[in-house]
Amino acid sequence: MRRSKAKATDLSDVIRLRGCLELALHDAKSGKVLHYVKNDNLVVTAGRRWVLEKINATNNQTNAINSIAVGTSTTAPASNDTKLGSELTATVGRLACSIDTTNVTSGTPNWIATCQFATDQATGTIGEAGLFNTTSATAGTLFSHVTFSTFAKATSNTLSVSYTISN
Repeated sequence: MRRSKAKATDLSDVIRLRGCLELALHDAKSGKVLHYVKNDNLVVTAGRRWVLEKINATNNQTNAINSIAVGTSTTAPASNDTKLGSELTATVGRLACSIDTTNVTSGTPNWIATCQFATDQATGTIGEAGLFNTTSATAGTLFSHVTFSTFAKATSNTLSVSYTISN
């Protein structure tokens, strides 16, 4: 019996996870947007593994992706990243997200996590962000990682973060 080898390009069903981060730095008093960032991000190996473990009933992940962290590093994300380069939220914990699953079952599925850092949270120079499956700053799985040009967040600012993961 002769077997043919299928090439990866011959697959008819492909799940390619990709993400987009949007950040808006606001003046806390006026609400005016002071700085805006929109960047695509990398879903890291640990994040892809997390998804596969969710599918695999014999090794079920218990923690949902539920928190966002920000940091100071601008080193380009790598597929083998397991944490942010220099997490600002390490001392206070990552911020829990609101999750929008409205479009998970749509024709072009997507999942959106949003949060808002208050004036006393994540102050300093910000150059990276990541999605995690725990609010604990020293544990959990990094799902995705993105870097961007740095900007300063002062105690007179709030920071809105929206992370979209899509197929």
